[in-house]
Amino acid sequence: MPLPRAPRRALLVCAVAAALAGCSVTGSGSGSAKKSPGTPGSVRSGTAPASVAADAGRSVVDFAGTAPLGADALRRTVDRMRARAGALGLTDVSVEARDGGITVTGRTEDEKRLTELGSSGRLGFRPVLAEEAVGATPTSTPTPSASSAPTRGRAVTDGLRPRTAGSASASAVPAPAEGSAPDAALQARFAALDCTAREQPAAEREAPAEDSVVACGSDGGGSGSRARFILGPTAVDGAHVSSAKAVNDRQTGRWVVQLDFDSVGARQFSELTGSLSTRMAPQNQMAIVLDGAVISAPSVNQRLDGGTTEISGSFTRESAEQLAATLGSGALPAPVTVSGVTRLPHG
Repeated sequence: MPLPRAPRRALLVCAVAAALAGCSVTGSGSGSAKKSPGTPGSVRSGTAPASVAADAGRSVVDFAGTAPLGADALRRTVDRMRARAGALGLTDVSVEARDGGITVTGRTEDEKRLTELGSSGRLGFRPVLAEEAVGATPTSTPTPSASSAPTRGRAVTDGLRPRTAGSASASAVPAPAEGSAPDAALQARFAALDCTAREQPAAEREAPAEDSVVACGSDGGGSGSRARFILGPTAVDGAHVSSAKAVNDRQTGRWVVQLDFDSVGARQFSELTGSLSTRMAPQNQMAIVLDGAVISAPSVNQRLDGGTTEISGSFTRESAEQLAATLGSGALPAPVTVSGVTRLPHG
Protein backbone atom coordinates (compact mmCIF):
# COMPACT_ATOMS: atom_id res chain seq x y z
CA MET A 1 0.00 0.00 0.00
CA PRO A 2 1.52 3.35 -0.90
CA LEU A 3 2.05 5.64 2.02
CA PRO A 4 -0.02 8.84 2.26
CA ARG A 5 1.55 12.25 1.94
CA ALA A 6 1.24 14.42 5.01
CA PRO A 7 0.25 18.05 4.93
CA ARG A 8 3.17 20.35 5.71
CA ARG A 9 1.50 22.18 8.53
CA ALA A 10 1.81 21.06 12.12
CA LEU A 11 -1.03 19.18 13.68
CA LEU A 12 -2.37 21.07 16.63
CA VAL A 13 -3.60 19.48 19.80
CA CYS A 14 -6.84 17.55 19.40
CA ALA A 15 -10.05 18.78 20.98
CA VAL A 16 -9.29 19.32 24.61
CA ALA A 17 -11.90 17.06 26.11
CA ALA A 18 -10.78 14.32 23.77
CA ALA A 19 -7.05 14.89 24.20
CA LEU A 20 -7.06 14.37 27.93
CA ALA A 21 -8.97 11.12 27.60
CA GLY A 22 -6.76 9.64 24.92
CA CYS A 23 -8.69 11.25 22.07
CA SER A 24 -11.83 9.40 23.02
CA VAL A 25 -14.88 11.14 24.42
CA THR A 26 -16.12 9.80 27.69
CA GLY A 27 -19.18 11.12 29.41
CA SER A 28 -18.62 13.27 32.42
CA GLY A 29 -22.00 12.33 33.76
CA SER A 30 -23.58 15.71 33.24
CA GLY A 31 -26.70 14.28 31.63
CA SER A 32 -29.57 12.33 33.05
CA ALA A 33 -28.33 8.84 32.26
CA LYS A 34 -30.61 6.02 33.32
CA LYS A 35 -28.12 3.19 33.43
CA SER A 36 -28.52 0.79 36.30
CA PRO A 37 -26.23 1.20 39.33
CA GLY A 38 -22.86 -0.44 38.87
CA THR A 39 -22.77 -0.11 35.09
CA PRO A 40 -19.29 1.09 34.12
CA GLY A 41 -19.27 4.79 33.38
CA SER A 42 -22.84 5.28 34.58
CA VAL A 43 -24.07 8.31 36.48
CA ARG A 44 -26.47 7.62 39.27
CA SER A 45 -27.93 9.13 42.39
CA GLY A 46 -27.50 7.37 45.68
CA THR A 47 -26.46 7.58 49.26
CA ALA A 48 -22.94 8.18 50.41
CA PRO A 49 -20.79 5.28 51.58
CA ALA A 50 -20.64 5.04 55.35
CA SER A 51 -17.21 6.68 55.35
CA VAL A 52 -18.34 9.66 53.25
CA ALA A 53 -20.48 12.33 54.78
CA ALA A 54 -23.42 13.38 52.62
CA ASP A 55 -23.08 16.96 51.48
CA ALA A 56 -24.72 19.19 48.93
CA GLY A 57 -23.11 19.26 45.51
CA ARG A 58 -20.72 16.32 45.93
CA SER A 59 -19.83 13.44 43.64
CA VAL A 60 -18.22 10.06 44.25
CA VAL A 61 -16.22 8.65 41.33
CA ASP A 62 -15.34 4.95 41.49
CA PHE A 63 -12.37 3.56 39.55
CA ALA A 64 -11.61 -0.08 38.85
CA GLY A 65 -8.38 -1.52 37.51
CA THR A 66 -8.34 -2.83 33.97
CA ALA A 67 -6.76 -5.86 35.64
CA PRO A 68 -6.88 -6.85 39.33
CA LEU A 69 -4.84 -4.37 41.35
CA GLY A 70 -2.24 -5.68 43.77
CA ALA A 71 -1.81 -3.92 47.10
CA ASP A 72 1.39 -2.12 46.06
CA ALA A 73 0.03 -0.99 42.68
CA LEU A 74 -3.16 0.19 44.35
CA ARG A 75 -1.27 2.22 46.94
CA ARG A 76 1.02 3.85 44.37
CA THR A 77 -1.89 4.65 42.04
CA VAL A 78 -3.77 6.30 44.91
CA ASP A 79 -0.68 8.37 45.73
CA ARG A 80 -0.29 9.45 42.10
CA MET A 81 -3.94 10.49 41.84
CA ARG A 82 -3.63 12.48 45.07
CA ALA A 83 -0.59 14.25 43.62
CA ARG A 84 -2.58 15.16 40.51
CA ALA A 85 -5.44 16.54 42.61
CA GLY A 86 -2.96 18.66 44.54
CA ALA A 87 -1.31 19.93 41.35
CA LEU A 88 -4.73 20.97 40.05
CA GLY A 89 -5.51 22.84 43.26
CA LEU A 90 -8.60 20.74 43.88
CA THR A 91 -9.78 21.34 47.42
CA ASP A 92 -11.76 19.04 49.69
CA VAL A 93 -10.99 15.95 47.61
CA SER A 94 -10.63 12.47 49.06
CA VAL A 95 -8.79 9.69 47.17
CA GLU A 96 -9.04 6.33 48.90
CA ALA A 97 -8.52 2.65 48.14
CA ARG A 98 -11.73 0.72 48.69
CA ASP A 99 -12.71 -2.88 47.91
CA GLY A 100 -9.82 -3.38 45.49
CA GLY A 101 -10.62 -0.17 43.60
CA ILE A 102 -10.23 3.57 44.11
CA THR A 103 -12.89 6.03 45.23
CA VAL A 104 -12.54 9.77 44.66
CA THR A 105 -14.94 12.16 46.38
CA GLY A 106 -15.17 15.88 45.68
CA ARG A 107 -17.41 18.72 44.63
CA THR A 108 -19.83 18.00 41.79
CA GLU A 109 -18.66 21.16 40.02
CA ASP A 110 -15.23 19.47 39.77
CA GLU A 111 -16.67 16.15 38.57
CA LYS A 112 -15.00 16.22 35.16
CA ARG A 113 -11.60 16.82 36.73
CA LEU A 114 -12.25 14.10 39.29
CA THR A 115 -12.80 11.56 36.51
CA GLU A 116 -9.68 12.77 34.69
CA LEU A 117 -7.53 11.99 37.73
CA GLY A 118 -7.72 8.42 36.42
CA SER A 119 -6.17 9.18 33.02
CA SER A 120 -3.27 6.81 32.47
CA GLY A 121 -0.93 9.67 31.53
CA ARG A 122 1.34 7.50 29.39
CA LEU A 123 3.35 9.97 27.30
CA GLY A 124 5.79 9.30 24.50
CA PHE A 125 7.47 11.11 21.61
CA ARG A 126 7.48 9.03 18.42
CA PRO A 127 8.65 9.76 14.85
CA VAL A 128 5.85 9.92 12.26
CA LEU A 129 6.25 7.45 9.38
CA ALA A 130 2.97 8.25 7.61
CA GLU A 131 -0.11 10.40 8.09
CA GLU A 132 -3.46 10.47 6.35
CA ALA A 133 -6.58 12.58 6.82
CA VAL A 134 -9.52 10.37 7.72
CA GLY A 135 -11.56 9.73 4.58
CA ALA A 136 -8.76 10.87 2.28
CA THR A 137 -7.57 8.83 -0.69
CA PRO A 138 -4.03 7.57 0.03
CA THR A 139 -1.26 9.00 -2.13
CA SER A 140 2.32 7.90 -2.38
CA THR A 141 4.94 9.45 -0.15
CA PRO A 142 8.22 10.41 -1.85
CA THR A 143 11.29 8.56 -0.68
CA PRO A 144 14.00 11.06 0.27
CA SER A 145 17.33 10.77 -1.50
CA ALA A 146 20.73 12.19 -0.74
CA SER A 147 20.07 15.07 -3.15
CA SER A 148 16.60 15.84 -1.79
CA ALA A 149 16.32 19.08 0.12
CA PRO A 150 14.14 18.71 3.24
CA THR A 151 10.85 20.54 3.28
CA ARG A 152 11.27 23.62 5.44
CA GLY A 153 8.99 26.26 6.81
CA ARG A 154 9.32 27.88 10.19
CA ALA A 155 12.18 26.73 12.32
CA VAL A 156 9.71 24.92 14.55
CA THR A 157 5.95 24.76 14.07
CA ASP A 158 3.37 26.01 16.53
CA GLY A 159 2.90 22.60 18.08
CA LEU A 160 6.40 22.50 19.52
CA ARG A 161 8.85 25.26 20.36
CA PRO A 162 12.20 25.42 22.18
CA ARG A 163 12.22 27.45 25.37
CA THR A 164 15.93 27.70 26.11
CA ALA A 165 19.18 27.09 24.32
CA GLY A 166 21.83 24.83 25.72
CA SER A 167 24.14 21.97 24.92
CA ALA A 168 22.86 18.42 25.12
CA SER A 169 25.01 15.59 23.83
CA ALA A 170 23.26 13.27 21.41
CA SER A 171 22.50 9.64 22.11
CA ALA A 172 21.03 6.97 19.92
CA VAL A 173 17.24 6.84 19.78
CA PRO A 174 15.02 4.21 18.13
CA ALA A 175 14.07 6.27 15.06
CA PRO A 176 13.47 4.55 11.72
CA ALA A 177 15.94 4.86 8.88
CA GLU A 178 15.43 7.64 6.38
CA GLY A 179 12.77 6.62 3.86
CA SER A 180 12.03 3.30 5.57
CA ALA A 181 8.63 1.81 4.88
CA PRO A 182 6.35 0.08 7.41
CA ASP A 183 5.90 -3.65 6.90
CA ALA A 184 2.77 -5.20 5.42
CA ALA A 185 1.23 -6.07 8.80
CA LEU A 186 1.64 -2.52 10.07
CA GLN A 187 0.15 -1.10 6.87
CA ALA A 188 -2.82 -3.44 7.23
CA ARG A 189 -3.42 -2.18 10.79
CA PHE A 190 -3.18 1.38 9.48
CA ALA A 191 -5.75 0.70 6.74
CA ALA A 192 -8.13 -0.90 9.23
CA LEU A 193 -7.80 1.79 11.93
CA ASP A 194 -11.16 3.48 12.58
CA CYS A 195 -10.55 6.98 13.87
CA THR A 196 -14.27 7.61 14.34
CA ALA A 197 -14.38 4.97 17.07
CA ARG A 198 -14.78 6.07 20.65
CA GLU A 199 -11.62 4.27 21.75
CA GLN A 200 -8.58 3.03 19.92
CA PRO A 201 -7.64 -0.67 19.98
CA ALA A 202 -6.08 -1.69 23.28
CA ALA A 203 -3.27 -3.43 21.41
CA GLU A 204 -2.19 -0.05 20.01
CA ARG A 205 -2.73 1.95 23.21
CA GLU A 206 -0.74 -0.52 25.29
CA ALA A 207 1.92 -1.45 22.74
CA PRO A 208 5.50 -1.65 24.05
CA ALA A 209 7.61 1.46 23.51
CA GLU A 210 9.93 -0.38 21.14
CA ASP A 211 7.10 -1.30 18.74
CA SER A 212 5.76 0.76 15.85
CA VAL A 213 2.06 1.60 16.22
CA VAL A 214 -0.90 3.17 14.46
CA ALA A 215 -2.80 5.99 16.15
CA CYS A 216 -5.43 8.69 15.66
CA GLY A 217 -5.36 12.42 16.28
CA SER A 218 -6.65 15.77 15.05
CA ASP A 219 -5.64 17.08 11.63
CA GLY A 220 -4.96 20.46 13.21
CA GLY A 221 -6.74 22.38 10.51
CA GLY A 222 -9.33 23.91 12.81
CA SER A 223 -12.16 21.92 11.26
CA GLY A 224 -12.09 19.17 13.85
CA SER A 225 -11.24 16.60 11.17
CA ARG A 226 -9.39 13.48 12.22
CA ALA A 227 -6.16 11.99 10.95
CA ARG A 228 -4.47 8.66 11.39
CA PHE A 229 -0.78 7.91 11.70
CA ILE A 230 1.87 5.23 11.46
CA LEU A 231 4.41 5.92 14.19
CA GLY A 232 7.87 4.55 14.83
CA PRO A 233 9.09 3.31 18.23
CA THR A 234 9.09 5.69 21.17
CA ALA A 235 12.20 7.87 21.04
CA VAL A 236 11.63 9.76 24.32
CA ASP A 237 9.51 8.29 27.09
CA GLY A 238 7.36 10.53 29.26
CA ALA A 239 9.08 9.10 32.31
CA HIS A 240 11.93 11.46 31.44
CA VAL A 241 9.73 14.57 31.84
CA SER A 242 10.92 16.05 35.12
CA SER A 243 8.28 18.79 35.35
CA ALA A 244 5.31 20.20 33.47
CA LYS A 245 3.34 23.39 34.02
CA ALA A 246 0.61 25.38 32.32
CA VAL A 247 1.63 28.91 31.33
CA ASN A 248 -0.12 31.72 29.50
CA ASP A 249 2.10 32.93 26.67
CA ARG A 250 2.04 36.72 26.96
CA GLN A 251 3.07 37.20 23.33
CA THR A 252 0.28 35.09 21.85
CA GLY A 253 -2.25 35.09 24.69
CA ARG A 254 -2.49 31.31 24.37
CA TRP A 255 -2.13 28.66 27.04
CA VAL A 256 0.81 26.29 26.59
CA VAL A 257 2.27 23.40 28.57
CA GLN A 258 5.97 23.77 29.32
CA LEU A 259 8.00 20.58 29.73
CA ASP A 260 11.41 20.03 31.29
CA PHE A 261 13.31 16.80 30.67
CA ASP A 262 15.81 15.05 32.88
CA SER A 263 19.35 14.55 31.53
CA VAL A 264 18.46 11.32 29.72
CA GLY A 265 15.34 12.82 28.15
CA ALA A 266 17.24 15.95 27.11
CA ARG A 267 19.83 13.89 25.24
CA GLN A 268 17.19 11.74 23.53
CA PHE A 269 15.03 14.74 22.62
CA SER A 270 17.99 16.55 21.12
CA GLU A 271 18.90 13.55 18.99
CA LEU A 272 15.32 12.93 17.87
CA THR A 273 14.69 16.51 16.76
CA GLY A 274 18.09 16.69 15.07
CA SER A 275 17.31 13.55 13.08
CA LEU A 276 13.78 14.62 12.10
CA SER A 277 14.90 18.08 10.99
CA THR A 278 16.73 16.60 8.00
CA ARG A 279 13.77 14.65 6.64
CA MET A 280 10.90 15.33 4.27
CA ALA A 281 7.27 15.44 5.33
CA PRO A 282 5.72 13.50 6.94
CA GLN A 283 8.90 11.98 8.34
CA ASN A 284 10.01 15.34 9.71
CA GLN A 285 7.07 15.25 12.14
CA MET A 286 7.22 14.17 15.77
CA ALA A 287 4.08 12.74 17.35
CA ILE A 288 3.39 13.61 20.96
CA VAL A 289 1.34 10.62 22.07
CA LEU A 290 -0.76 10.58 25.24
CA ASP A 291 -2.52 7.35 26.21
CA GLY A 292 -2.30 6.04 22.67
CA ALA A 293 -3.62 9.17 20.93
CA VAL A 294 -1.66 11.80 19.00
CA ILE A 295 -2.31 15.12 20.70
CA SER A 296 0.12 17.01 18.46
CA ALA A 297 2.38 16.12 15.53
CA PRO A 298 4.53 19.17 14.79
CA SER A 299 7.08 19.40 12.00
CA VAL A 300 10.63 19.84 13.29
CA ASN A 301 13.15 21.81 11.24
CA GLN A 302 15.95 22.29 13.74
CA ARG A 303 17.61 20.42 16.57
CA LEU A 304 16.10 21.38 19.93
CA ASP A 305 18.65 21.41 22.74
CA GLY A 306 18.54 22.45 26.36
CA GLY A 307 16.09 19.89 27.72
CA THR A 308 13.03 22.14 27.65
CA THR A 309 10.16 22.65 25.24
CA GLU A 310 6.49 23.54 25.21
CA ILE A 311 3.35 22.11 23.67
CA SER A 312 0.88 24.60 22.24
CA GLY A 313 -2.53 24.17 20.67
CA SER A 314 -6.16 24.96 21.30
CA PHE A 315 -5.83 24.87 25.07
CA THR A 316 -8.05 26.55 27.59
CA ARG A 317 -6.57 27.32 30.98
CA GLU A 318 -8.36 24.33 32.49
CA SER A 319 -7.23 21.87 29.81
CA ALA A 320 -3.62 23.12 29.94
CA GLU A 321 -3.59 22.74 33.73
CA GLN A 322 -5.12 19.26 33.44
CA LEU A 323 -2.51 18.13 30.93
CA ALA A 324 0.33 19.63 32.97
CA ALA A 325 -0.89 17.89 36.13
CA THR A 326 -1.18 14.57 34.29
CA LEU A 327 2.27 14.80 32.69
CA GLY A 328 3.99 16.28 35.73
CA SER A 329 2.81 13.49 38.02
CA GLY A 330 3.79 10.75 35.59
CA ALA A 331 1.80 7.81 34.30
CA LEU A 332 -0.37 5.87 36.74
CA PRO A 333 1.36 2.72 37.99
CA ALA A 334 -1.76 0.74 37.05
CA PRO A 335 -4.38 1.70 34.45
CA VAL A 336 -7.88 2.32 35.80
CA THR A 337 -11.28 3.12 34.32
CA VAL A 338 -14.33 4.89 35.71
CA SER A 339 -16.74 2.22 36.94
CA GLY A 340 -19.40 4.62 38.20
CA VAL A 341 -20.23 8.15 39.30
CA THR A 342 -22.60 8.80 42.19
CA ARG A 343 -24.02 12.23 42.88
CA LEU A 344 -24.87 12.53 46.53
CA PRO A 345 -28.24 13.97 47.55
CA HIS A 346 -28.33 17.43 49.02
CA GLY A 347 -27.80 17.35 52.74
